[in-house]
Amino acid sequence: MKYPYSYISFLILLFSAVTVFSQEEFVCVWRNPERNMTRIFPDARDYRTVDLRISGEKREIIEERLGSELLRGQRTQYPYYEMIGEEGQVIGYTIAAAQRGQFGVIEFVFGLDTNFIIRDIYIQRTRERNTEFRRREFLELFIGKGINDVDLIEDLYDGESSHGTDAVILGLRKELITFDELVLNRTET
Repeated sequence: MKYPYSYISFLILLFSAVTVFSQEEFVCVWRNPERNMTRIFPDARDYRTVDLRISGEKREIIEERLGSELLRGQRTQYPYYEMIGEEGQVIGYTIAAAQRGQFGVIEFVFGLDTNFIIRDIYIQRTRERNTEFRRREFLELFIGKGINDVDLIEDLYDGESSHGTDAVILGLRKELITFDELVLNRTET
């Protein structure tokens, strides 16, 4: 059976669109775990990947607390990494996050100590033109804040808002709320 070129072109275009949307749905953002785990946790000797399922009920709670919907690729699974110390104990948690900016996804990584306080944060990859959110002074606003400070995070930055600063703040809040709901299980469903 012969297909006209327009039909084949349509199929190619459709496949390309599906491929692009599929890539947007799931973004693995911790690019080099073996090298980067000691960036936040110098005492880490290994890490363990934990991938939790987000139920519909938990997603609703997370989105209500956040005041925003989770991105498509973040609606059903929540990965994070337990940092393992010399004795095999968990010494903290690394969370690789992604949030939409103006020119694509902003990827950032942060670590929580065992008291669920942000130990450090860094931007891993971005295409944003405004670089305020990459400055160390901006990122240091969040160090020392934790799960219990999630509602204060959006008020820490009093500079000029940009797509990048807004994305990091929203993404950080989203990850902390999701960690709180799924790992610490603070709200019963």
